[in-house]
Amino acid sequence: MIEENIALIAGEGMLPVEIAKKLHTLQPSTLIISLRSDPEVLAPYAKKLVRAKIPSLKRGLKEIKSFGANKLIMAGRIPKKIIYYLPLFLFDSHSRRIMRESLRDDHSLLGSVVKEFERENIKVIPYWQILPEFIAKTGKLSERSPTQKEFEDIEYAKKILRVTLPLSFGQAVCVADCAVVAIESMEGTDAMISRVKNLAGRGVLVKMMKEGQDMRYDLPTVGPLTLENMKSSGLTCLGIESGKTLILEPEKFFALAQKFKIAVWGI
Repeated sequence: MIEENIALIAGEGMLPVEIAKKLHTLQPSTLIISLRSDPEVLAPYAKKLVRAKIPSLKRGLKEIKSFGANKLIMAGRIPKKIIYYLPLFLFDSHSRRIMRESLRDDHSLLGSVVKEFERENIKVIPYWQILPEFIAKTGKLSERSPTQKEFEDIEYAKKILRVTLPLSFGQAVCVADCAVVAIESMEGTDAMISRVKNLAGRGVLVKMMKEGQDMRYDLPTVGPLTLENMKSSGLTCLGIESGKTLILEPEKFFALAQKFKIAVWGI
């Protein structure tokens, strides 16, 4: 049982929902600051739910301190288009300063935000510690193992990712016949997968994590939607980095992998 107040900053996707559910079962007193379009899904798991349409570091600090929380979890997608579409004057002074001083890649921005919270004695804790059962293991994870050809594409994808990840992009890549079909940028994995359908219509998807990346936030995640999009685009194999990738809704995920005959391999 967690016997202290915890704050959760929740972006889009299933990850913050799963974290909120787990925290609720552990009986903590949870403040949830929602940056989602559907904040109501989090309401059953929060002692206090704060809705925020635009990320505001200043407001976040104020809400967390007022709630009496000294630990924070940050999880979920915040669309990068917010940074590019919205004029800076719509953001609070704290957020504007971070956007001016930081690189615009996800890791740099999140790292700067974490430092701001920790300057205020709010400890950012890893969300994988809340969901350890969701961490991918090594080797065969699905009913079907990759074919020799799929293994070759996985190995080729790993070589590509070792080059792109240090440059803070390309957390995922689609490969067919040892050729890059599509690589992830700020659009996210699902949008990247959708491009494959009109480019090759087949291949493998591999997701890995930047070496040395802070494991308190921004871990690679996959889930049922990943497999549904793969099926739609003709991708037959998924390679994910063991120990560094979260599998959301694992029961549904592996049932779909079996149904779609998609091989899932822990690298």
